Amino acid sequence: MNITKDIKTNNKPALPKRGWAMFLMIVCCITISIGPLLFRNMENADIWQISIYRSISWITALLIILFFKYRLEILKQIFAIGRWGVIAGVFLASAQIFYMHALDNTTVANVMFILSAIPFVTAITAFLFIKEKIKLPTILMMMIAVIGIFIMVSEGVKSGNVFGNLMALITLLCFSCFPVILRNNRHIDMLPTLLVPAVIIGLVGLMIKGSDLTVSSNDLALSFIWGGLLNGFAHSIFIIATRHLLAAEITLFMLLEFTLGPLWVWSFIGETPSINTLIGGGIVMAAIATLTVYELLKRRKLNNIIQDIGWNDDLETKNSSKKVFSEGEVKMTNGTDNFQNEDENKEILGDHLREKIRSELQGLLLPSLNKWMDQNLSKIIKHNFEEQFKLSRKK
Repeated sequence: MNITKDIKTNNKPALPKRGWAMFLMIVCCITISIGPLLFRNMENADIWQISIYRSISWITALLIILFFKYRLEILKQIFAIGRWGVIAGVFLASAQIFYMHALDNTTVANVMFILSAIPFVTAITAFLFIKEKIKLPTILMMMIAVIGIFIMVSEGVKSGNVFGNLMALITLLCFSCFPVILRNNRHIDMLPTLLVPAVIIGLVGLMIKGSDLTVSSNDLALSFIWGGLLNGFAHSIFIIATRHLLAAEITLFMLLEFTLGPLWVWSFIGETPSINTLIGGGIVMAAIATLTVYELLKRRKLNNIIQDIGWNDDLETKNSSKKVFSEGEVKMTNGTDNFQNEDENKEILGDHLREKIRSELQGLLLPSLNKWMDQNLSKIIKHNFEEQFKLSRKK
């Protein structure tokens, strides 16, 4: 379905996709955050039975999304993820399995607050394996977050929930490895990769439970909602929306999920976290929020600099030249094509920004460099020549 929009000449841009992406991120994070509440409302199904039915609905939802996006090329896109896509999927499947074991053996607050340290562990993993540098503010906030995690884990040791906290920490590590692998293999499409964990958790559940698949209608419905709605549709929309947001903004929205998870079970079930869990979780969340706000402020400052050098005006002109067709109209497609076009535009605009910065730096540095060379270059050459002459005479 195509819609036609007139290009306006009053320099007032249409509602950006970033606005829709932020709205979708909020909806997705709220939706995904009810997962622990669904788990607590299971009647008699165990972890492996839940995994089987989650897998069925998760795979069904993903196949619908992938068919809508790729049509007849769906199989080609699935096999295109390659070895590293499968490895990333294995880490995500492990995270899903350990996640349910963590929920089954400790409080939701403990699990969610420990998982809120994912951005920090991801940064460390990326530094160790793909040599991404960690900035000083991130290191400082990591040290604060470690204190919060230590408080929560020590509380688990005192209350006898050591196994649950250990499962949460392993979940944290597995979740953190998934984005690092994809970051190092940027050609991998994340959506088809989600099929790997969906299939794995189902197969593992079948191998363990065999034919023991009888669950109540309540548990069956909740498992289908968890797999199809939360893991399938919500996570897919989450992934698509992240393409239009900054890393710091994504982290900020993820904090919403980690905060709401414990609140749902406290409000509807009455599961109250301990004081140490709240203190430790608050420290971790505060560290992440502080780092996120810092990154957003830094980004805002960069945007102001870009605007000062006049890049925005050039950007509007460049966008207009790319969009204008006959009679001043442009055709835009709904659905996933929008995101593909946006990615292409980002590459073009990134090249334009680099060229603009390069020209500005040349304008600032070249005059000073030429002046320095005029004043000092001849002296340096003369000095080096004299040194070489003295060395040759000594020999």
